[in-house]
This record gives sequence, structure tokens and C-alpha cells, in this order.
Amino acid sequence: MISLLTITYKRPHLLEEAIESFLRQRRVAGAEMVIINDNPEVDYVYDHPSIKIFNVKERFPSIAAKLKWGYKQCTHNFIYRLDDDDLLAPEALYNVAVTVIESALDYDIYRSTDHFFFVNNKFEKKSSNINNGNVYTKKYLDRITWPHKSGDEDAEITFSNGAIICEKVPTSMIYRWGMETLHISGLGIKPSEEVLSHADKVLTEPSGVIQLNPHFDNEYYSQLPA
Repeated sequence: MISLLTITYKRPHLLEEAIESFLRQRRVAGAEMVIINDNPEVDYVYDHPSIKIFNVKERFPSIAAKLKWGYKQCTHNFIYRLDDDDLLAPEALYNVAVTVIESALDYDIYRSTDHFFFVNNKFEKKSSNINNGNVYTKKYLDRITWPHKSGDEDAEITFSNGAIICEKVPTSMIYRWGMETLHISGLGIKPSEEVLSHADKVLTEPSGVIQLNPHFDNEYYSQLPA
């Protein structure tokens, strides 16, 4: 029913935690995680029947282009976006599945009204919704006009194409800030070429094959409010 789409670039230590949050979910029939890596110097490897990794050998010109290519690799009609530095909250996929099944209308997008906001791996508060963590239908993504953007592309994809939006999904995502890594949303609105060039300056990783080892470095779930 649900494909989790995760785009990643030069942050395997964060990606491993995102994968771990997927592995800890209550089982939802057919749920898969689709990972798109476009660092041509690295191949990520992890053998799991519900996880597909695409190691693309050419950098995408924008984050939006990477997302557009990525959703087409997904099996299911419902696409949940989770970036590599964020985490699924407990029960996230199950709650999304229940919301979709129980919805009386044919929505284009399913989203929570808030998220769990962490700073340097410590829970701070519940905060208003951002567009990572939205669930899009393939039918909707097939018909929209895709921006050429790396930053703020999520808002344009969500709100600039006449979507019918359901906002009844329980809080489903842990949004992480800090952690001494690049947050593109913190760069402001800049041309994609400038954003991608900046990422190459501040993010580094060894080349070759990297065997991923999903795990949590911190016990995020125990910090969440009851």
C-alpha cells in the first residue's frame, strides 16, 4: 500500500537511522522503503526484502528532479516522503494506512498537522507541519508541474497544483535539526546549482561500497510525549 521514498546524499550515518525507523514500524502489508542515492562515487548496500536502494551514477540537477525520478521507482500508489536526516515516528505507516483506508474522499495528499521537532537529537516540542512526511498519490504526482528547485520544492509540490488535501493523519514524523550537518531548508531560496555545490563543499564520505548498518544512535522514541 505505501512506499516510503527517501532521498540521500553523503550522509550514511543519518540514513542508517532513517532505515532503522522504518524497520521498527508495525507491519503494513507490502510497505517498502525506496532509497535514492545520487553520489556517483558511492554504492550503498543493505539486503532486506522491503528495502530497495538505487545507486544512481549521475547527480540529479535538483532535489525536485530526484524526487520525481524516485517516486517512479516506487511500487505503491501512496508515496510517503522521508528525508535521510528525519525519522518515522512510532506507528507512522500504520496510522497513515488506516487514514487512507478510512477516508471517504479521493484525496491527493495525506498530511499531519504537526511533527515532533528534535534539536541535536533531543526532543523540543511538537511543531506545525512541514511537507516532508506528506503522503502523495502517484496519480497526483503524475499530473503536477514539477519545479526546478532544491529547497522549498516540497511546498510548491504540495500547494501549487490544486491538490485535495486530507489533514487527519496522526503525527507521523520526527524532524531533526542540528547534528552538525547540512540542512538545505536553512540556506534560504537559492538556485539549485548553488545549493548542490554547497552540499559538495560541506558533506564528505569515502568512495566505494558502503554496507549500511541500520540502528539508532539515540533512543528517540522514549523522548516522545505520551
